[in-house]
Amino acid sequence: MSAEILQTVLEAELVSPGKALPSGGTGLSIDTRSLLPGEIFFAIPGTTHDGHDYVEAAFRRGAAAAVINRSQKARFAANSPGLLIVVEDTHKALLEMARYLRRDSRAAFAGITGSNGKTTTKEMLYAVMSVRHRAYRSPGNLNNLFGAPIALGRMPQNVQYAIFEMGISYPGEMTRLAGIIQPEIAVMTNIGPAHLETLKTVDQIVQAKFELIDHLPAGAAIVLNSDDPRLVAEARRRNLAFTAFGVDADCPFRAKDIRLTLDRRISFTVSDQVIELPVLGRANVYNALAAVAAASVWGVRPEDWAVGLAAFEPAAMRLTLEHYRGLDLLIDCYNANPESVKEALRTLQGFAVAGRKIAVLGDMLELGDLSDALHVEIGRTAAAAGIDFLLCLGPHSAATVDGARAAGMKPDMSRHYATHQELLEALAALVRPGDMVLFKGSRGMELEKIVVGLKGSAFAGN
Repeated sequence: MSAEILQTVLEAELVSPGKALPSGGTGLSIDTRSLLPGEIFFAIPGTTHDGHDYVEAAFRRGAAAAVINRSQKARFAANSPGLLIVVEDTHKALLEMARYLRRDSRAAFAGITGSNGKTTTKEMLYAVMSVRHRAYRSPGNLNNLFGAPIALGRMPQNVQYAIFEMGISYPGEMTRLAGIIQPEIAVMTNIGPAHLETLKTVDQIVQAKFELIDHLPAGAAIVLNSDDPRLVAEARRRNLAFTAFGVDADCPFRAKDIRLTLDRRISFTVSDQVIELPVLGRANVYNALAAVAAASVWGVRPEDWAVGLAAFEPAAMRLTLEHYRGLDLLIDCYNANPESVKEALRTLQGFAVAGRKIAVLGDMLELGDLSDALHVEIGRTAAAAGIDFLLCLGPHSAATVDGARAAGMKPDMSRHYATHQELLEALAALVRPGDMVLFKGSRGMELEKIVVGLKGSAFAGN
């Protein structure tokens, strides 16, 4: 991409135009810590940091150019170490750059949204499409109005199928995101209470997610979970045609014969094709079905569903099972909301273990005014699941312990801790060989610190 194209697309002024862009580079960055040499750095002001303070660092790390606000031009123009692209608003410029890259791409796009399962479904669909095609998926959690442009900028030009996760926190955000990604397939995994601090109610979440449907290009396909009554009701209210997947409802992509294999994998049949997943949990059956349904829209054959899903590699800290010195560690602490915590507890409940079942639960964040009630509900779910010990971390999780005790769990079996260290010491003293321990909490709770600490402690299995 030339500096002249950037100037035209962004309606920008070039400063130090003699400093040319490297040929073929379109990578974008807003963070010098992850910036790759040759990428264009967008200096975006934030609530705690201003990207303009990192322009010089970006050039030191090999940035091809820096996009800056006009108000900052005088600060850098006199002695710029590289090409400056001056715009009125750097975030608007980032979004405009993303729209240009999307228009310029010949790939077919799928957009995946929902309250749970977005990342895993994205990775599963990528695995299936990669069996016979050049596929790409948005890396990591680059799924919002800051991350999606970065993901587009890093997409190779020869990609045939692009799979993008689409996450939101505010009403109207999906409208803008859909305008950038413009997916030919929209996948909706499920709806549940999440981001209630900003989206307030589950009904508002439904409407915010369906902004994606409102802004699909003509002829786009819709794939949704037919076991989710909110999704189905809203789709029918809008008279939408959709491809359905599920377990309970009769639908074109329905899982049958679900079972846990001897090596603790999940096996099921869909459309007469046997699928084996190298992951745990009923939720992953739904994620795989969503991937299969979307792949079928793109014409992928059933035998390739099985090959791709068998090779799927789950992301770290998303319901992965580790065996460590006599313990089974069920690690699912990348993030949490009420539905995903309930699913994790059901997964723990379903295992036959030689020892005890222990749940280490952290706060579920961003639940707004419903936080206490939803944490109490999780406690009741843990008690009903027959969990032997419940150890909770964080101020909101005191309500989880209250709920568990109200449902009959004894106080010495349901405990609350204020710090990671306190919980770690209690857990290390409690566990013994044969136990299975679930770790589940919101990203901000950093429960992986407990996992690392437990492995380094003198627990009974060491």
